[in-house]
Amino acid sequence: MTILSNLKEIEVLQKKLNAPEVIPVRGFRRNVSIYQLICYVNNITGCYISRNLEPVPIFIERAKQFMEENDSGEHEEYFSLVSKYIDAMEKNLPNLR
Repeated sequence: MTILSNLKEIEVLQKKLNAPEVIPVRGFRRNVSIYQLICYVNNITGCYISRNLEPVPIFIERAKQFMEENDSGEHEEYFSLVSKYIDAMEKNLPNLR
């Protein structure tokens, strides 16, 4: 894959991760545990868009830790997309700087 196609993959995943049909039910409510993961993902996206890339690895690690500690299978589709997104971000982060 070229850098351009990798960046396109990131953008596609960003849109999917915030699509109403993908966001877990009640995911934007602070009293729901998945809210933390959604915030980490959206912080990664915000940093990516603004090119403030320094905090991205911090949020990636927090997202990974959340998924390891909360892998009940309840949000399998969302976790799968987040994993793909994190992989794409980690792979391409050096090229973005």
